[in-house]
Amino acid sequence: MQPRWDALLGGDPEQIERSLDEWVDGVRQRADRMREIRTRVEAIQITETSSNGAVTVTIDANGLPTDIRFTERALSVQPAELGPLVMSTLRMAHGRIAEQVRDAATAVVGGDLPETREMLVDSYRTRFGESGRSAQRPRQATHDDHFGDESYLG
Repeated sequence: MQPRWDALLGGDPEQIERSLDEWVDGVRQRADRMREIRTRVEAIQITETSSNGAVTVTIDANGLPTDIRFTERALSVQPAELGPLVMSTLRMAHGRIAEQVRDAATAVVGGDLPETREMLVDSYRTRFGESGRSAQRPRQATHDDHFGDESYLG
């Protein structure tokens, strides 16, 4: 909420004080909501499992792996295929970050602050892409995409 500038220029001291108080309260409320969104986003954990069930990867909201697990099925995967399998599972998890950020922001602000919410979601979508039906824009290619599931190390 913006202060009523016409009241500030109009000179009514009580109206000036009310307008400024309302504006300050609005700024405080928005700051509180932004802190709540940040707290919820920082708590995001996304777990994905490879299609063959051999690998499970968990990441945080920064896209960093917090856990990688292998099941008995990993024993049947060729060693040269294991790294690419981990990386493709990691990319699947990355593709869900923007959706989780959108859900966290929507839980806090609902339909309010749509520009702020979409700016936040867009920043994650740009960094990690977005998968599934919720994808609204294609993910931009990165340097790593040129290698596909094949390792450039050999």
